[in-house]
Amino acid sequence: MQFRSFALAMILLAAAATFPRTATAADPSADPAAALRAWAEAYATNDGTRSAAVYTEGARLWGSVSREQTIGREAIAGYFGRARPGATAIGVSFGEHAVRVLADGVAVASGHYTFSRRRADGTEDLEPSRFSMVLVRGQDGIWRIADHHSSRLPPAPR
Repeated sequence: MQFRSFALAMILLAAAATFPRTATAADPSADPAAALRAWAEAYATNDGTRSAAVYTEGARLWGSVSREQTIGREAIAGYFGRARPGATAIGVSFGEHAVRVLADGVAVASGHYTFSRRRADGTEDLEPSRFSMVLVRGQDGIWRIADHHSSRLPPAPR
């Protein structure tokens, strides 16, 4: 009886290994939209190296708070790892956006997202912004950001 349970467990494990893996937010290999989720998760850590890892080696970033482009992973790590005085937590949430595959291994994403900064007193600053990203799938099958433009959303007309 114990052997049957063991054999059944081995059969189930073998069968599970043959199914395609399910994408998670931290698994940007499944589809280009997964790269956006991985980017948002990395951004929330305020760890520049982790954020830069979701970009290609020679990626270009035109950040919301930068007056010039940030080029390459090392520079992007510095951009995302910078100090944010007074912030105890940061995050980003996606609003209306679209991810479109343009060709095999190339996609574009654009839309709205909102950056948030929580302060020690519990208040939260929100920065509605817009973005566009060019995503490419590398030789390893992982989707990464090759070009990223972000800018604050202008106030609504009165």
